[in-house]
Order: sequence, then C-alpha cells, then structure tokens
Amino acid sequence: MRITESDLYASGLPNCWAGGYEALRQSHDLDRAVRHTTASLNAMPAGYRWGTATALRLFPAAFYAATHRRVQLATAEEAREGLARLRTLPGFSELLRATTALALYGALDGRPAGIVPAKEAVR
Repeated sequence: MRITESDLYASGLPNCWAGGYEALRQSHDLDRAVRHTTASLNAMPAGYRWGTATALRLFPAAFYAATHRRVQLATAEEAREGLARLRTLPGFSELLRATTALALYGALDGRPAGIVPAKEAVR
C-alpha cells in the first residue's frame, strides 16, 4: 500500500499545517511539504505505512470529534485548536509529531533526495 499526495490532502492534515505554521501557508511551500511527507512515509516498512494510512483516513473523524468542525472547513485558529487537542491522544500525537516534522522539513528542503525504502524484516 502506498500513501499518495491525494490521501494526505484528503485527510485534511495539510489544511491544519497551513493554519498552524506560517512556513506552510503559501501553496507552493505546502505542496513541497506534502510531496516530502508522502515520499518519506512511503519509505517506511509496510506495517508502519498501513498504520499511518489508517490514521490518515481516520483523521477527519477524529478532528470532527475534537472540534465539531470539518477539517477542510476549519479556520486557522480552529485548526490549531484541533491539532492541540489531538496531540493529547495516543497514536495521533505520534502521527502529528512525525508528519508535522516531515512537512516542515519538506517546506524548507523540498522532496527528499535518494530515499531508499526500508527493507522488510526477514523471518
């Protein structure tokens, strides 16, 4: 299973990044962040990708439960508040910490060069 840029945009997470971080408010910076994050997530072992893909699919529902607002319609302030609430939940806190760091690196550096996908464990 591959995580696509469309999957990431559909989760609404880039909208939250743009609301929460000045460095990600410009569309070209956000696009670079999404490309970098997607490429990095796809370099993870399959089990981690499955878990991340599942969390991304659940993110809109979790955001709505935390804010009573659809993530795609959230204002910058609502996005920041929603992220703050979700950072208190096990699982989502790790997802948000990792993807936000990747997004910020991506906005600064663009697509990661020479990513080598992790090898699957051999049993």
